[in-house]
Amino acid sequence: MAIPVVLVLGFSNIFADALAMGVGEFLSSKAENEWILSERRRENWEMENYPEGEIREMIDIYESRGMSREDATKVIETMARYKDFFVDIMMAEELQLQVPEEDHKVESMKEGVVMFCSFATFGSLPLLGYVVFPALFPDLATESLFAAACIITGLVLFGMGCVKSIFSAANWFICGLETLLLGGACATVSYTVAQFVDGLIGSEA
Repeated sequence: MAIPVVLVLGFSNIFADALAMGVGEFLSSKAENEWILSERRRENWEMENYPEGEIREMIDIYESRGMSREDATKVIETMARYKDFFVDIMMAEELQLQVPEEDHKVESMKEGVVMFCSFATFGSLPLLGYVVFPALFPDLATESLFAAACIITGLVLFGMGCVKSIFSAANWFICGLETLLLGGACATVSYTVAQFVDGLIGSEA
């Protein structure tokens, strides 16, 4: 396949995938936040209509975590005086849900943009080999360019794993190797399926 075709198809596919991932991230984040807010409205209604039951549930939760009944009652009854605050506490303690900010749609949009930019950036790096290497080595064979792209892809995957380790307590090498192996496995499966389909189409032509 000619290099310009690889670049056109590659960048077009990356842009389409990045756009789909970004939109998907925005919609999923927005839907999750809207569901959490609907749960908060339900908890707020229950607090308005059955405050004794909600308070008793929270006392039971705190007691199950090691507080004495007396201390749990004091703490919960004090917090229950502040309704909005107490409903948020119920969301966290009873439902294990974090109430989103009022501008949650903006935050969801930011998450979608970050996903789009990340996918587009890291997805484009392997294709740069088809831009840089032909400029440096005009006589480089197509097979060599493919091998170079595979190596660059591996380095990018390993680098992504190392970056991920910054935000966790895991070892950077283990994170990098894990991302490399998982990403490499996915790429291998995709390549194998493409070769199989290409073989089928070629045999029928």
